Amino acid sequence: MPAAVITASASVIVAVLAFILNQLAQARQERREARLVRINSQLRELYGPLNALVEVNERIWEALRSSRLPGKEHRGPIGSTDDWRRWRDRALNRLNHQMRDIIVEHADLLIELDLPQPMRDFCAHVASLEIVLAAEADRLYERTLISHPGEPFVKYVRDSFRRLKQDQQRLLR
Repeated sequence: MPAAVITASASVIVAVLAFILNQLAQARQERREARLVRINSQLRELYGPLNALVEVNERIWEALRSSRLPGKEHRGPIGSTDDWRRWRDRALNRLNHQMRDIIVEHADLLIELDLPQPMRDFCAHVASLEIVLAAEADRLYERTLISHPGEPFVKYVRDSFRRLKQDQQRLLR
């Protein structure tokens, strides 16, 4: 085989290989950019606002527990104090409604394929509490059917937010 044919063949092979490698790198870059766009949306529309509201809610709950939160017997349907009902209705419950609305409106941005159990429990609790508040308005007193999920919900939101922020930082490097 003449040297010119070998040189030409090698040039073609190198060009094809360079083209394939370039296409692979471009596809990898496009996937990375699409992943970054998704993470940015998840943080901006779901996990960021949800995390902020959880942190505010937790701060209020901690302050109430350390200063003025009545015992459990004074937070139930019968015997709850006016002070507790004010905090529950005007602070905690409002934040809970905002969080529930964010979850429902942006469920398409969840990390998981299905609504995670802590979020299900939280949304069900908010709906359950609405019934309790409606009953109280009619001077009927009952307990919520579904309790607040507490720490599992807070942990889920914090961990998910942190995970997405780490992924975002990694993709930005």
